[in-house]
Amino acid sequence: MAEPINYAVEYARDLANAYPYLSYFPEVWTGPNSQKYKPVNGKTVMIPSMTTTGARAVNRDHIDGVFNRNFDNEYQAVTMSMDREWDTLVDPMDIKETNQVVTIANITKTFNEFQKVPEQDAYCASKLAGFAQSFGTVDNTTLTKDNILETWDGYLEYMVNQRINRDRLIAYMTPSVYKLLKEAAGITRFLDAGTGVRNVDRNVGKLDGIVIKEVPSDMMKTIYDFTTGWVIGSSAKQINLLLVDPMAVIAPIIYDTSMMSPPSAQSKGKWLYYERYYYDIFTLNKRRCGVLANIGEPVVGTLTVTSVAGASSGESVIAVAEKPVLGQKLVYQLNSADPSITYGQDLSSWEDLPADGVVDVTSETNVTVCLVNTTKGNGAFAVAEGNATIVKAS
Repeated sequence: MAEPINYAVEYARDLANAYPYLSYFPEVWTGPNSQKYKPVNGKTVMIPSMTTTGARAVNRDHIDGVFNRNFDNEYQAVTMSMDREWDTLVDPMDIKETNQVVTIANITKTFNEFQKVPEQDAYCASKLAGFAQSFGTVDNTTLTKDNILETWDGYLEYMVNQRINRDRLIAYMTPSVYKLLKEAAGITRFLDAGTGVRNVDRNVGKLDGIVIKEVPSDMMKTIYDFTTGWVIGSSAKQINLLLVDPMAVIAPIIYDTSMMSPPSAQSKGKWLYYERYYYDIFTLNKRRCGVLANIGEPVVGTLTVTSVAGASSGESVIAVAEKPVLGQKLVYQLNSADPSITYGQDLSSWEDLPADGVVDVTSETNVTVCLVNTTKGNGAFAVAEGNATIVKAS
């Protein structure tokens, strides 16, 4: 029996060329970071980052002979979770009776166009919205034709203040939001009468230099069930708009197997096609501000908070499982009950949680810790919160 040939490398190359034609998010899937960072151990991707100190004034009159290490590097380890497979049998009689319509090439082409790539795009949108939610760059402004340009200006102001080059930004939006843009006062219309036919172009291909992409609303949800294909989750919310810097994300796609076995006794005379691949999307910890979303009703996330007795009388050590990234910090408040925190609430009045977690407690019985975003320009923008009963040293 002939051995199946693994076409994974060739298949991956062909599909990469097809992404600009099949996907609504080709800038993410084929972005520079997605090609740069690949798994180094199974499904684990190591994302390097580096920091340096700033320059200093030259001392022309003195050399101290001491040189310091003025840079540091670290690795962000992420694990790909979307491990997918697909297979099908093809009876040779089906190929003959359909005049070659039923072929492996046509079957896989249909699978890619109507199942695989749409699934990946739905996953992409939900993950990007999740990154924005967990970082604190979700806005719940209800967009209208009267406020969409003002809201848009606010989004761009934030991005530029984070030193993100607006020329790199891509705006993905639902058709309903795109419709609001076309109806907004201030959008320029073009009239071409050079051919003698009055053609009015109302397309909004770019806004303030940023490319606009329409994405079907069913592929812009916050939650999907990926058990088989992609199904919108029962509690999913509508993502209205995603503003993304492709340099802030990586989206590796790895093909492990793509092979076809000829008819055999084991397959009862049928061709057998099988492919296995895995993919995922991650944000770079130092560029999390490069993803912003407009979602109907963002909700505050959950932190895992614990309290143990400290070394000295009245001390408690507060620990939080979730760690802040660049642009975030942890704040806390001692209280008698868990306060009600809303997403985006300004918690500037709360105390910063010390790096060692040690706080002095008097009569309070509970501690509430919040993860806040410090890049929003309005103090401390609440993202997630957790509560624990205080345990202190007597």
